[in-house]
Amino acid sequence: MGKSRSKVWTYLILMMVLVGLVVVVNVVWKNPTAASEGFRSFFGLPSWALATVMFLAGAIIFWAGLKIETDWPEAIGAFLIAGSVAWFQLIIGWNKFELGLVVVPYIIPLAVFGLLLMYGMKKSV
Repeated sequence: MGKSRSKVWTYLILMMVLVGLVVVVNVVWKNPTAASEGFRSFFGLPSWALATVMFLAGAIIFWAGLKIETDWPEAIGAFLIAGSVAWFQLIIGWNKFELGLVVVPYIIPLAVFGLLLMYGMKKSV
């Protein structure tokens, strides 16, 4: 985990992820139908809006992670970006990305995640 500053950043990030996870689980547990409807639309915006928000949040977290010592923000940002890429693939149509091979749609988000992690580790402070 690195130096003491790196440990503090890691614990802060893990705390924020845990709080976010608890909030999401609580919302889904209390009202699963409302959670399902909220997942399909984001404040009344089209279905792609949540994927776009997730992509932008991932990009901001990834960029901020490049400025600090620990690699957690880069990994979380890369994961959010790769997840939004997969989500956009589902919105557009999963089968359109096959290009003759069934495995291609699965490889695209994994490649995005891997490339972002490699870039983040090379450019990180």
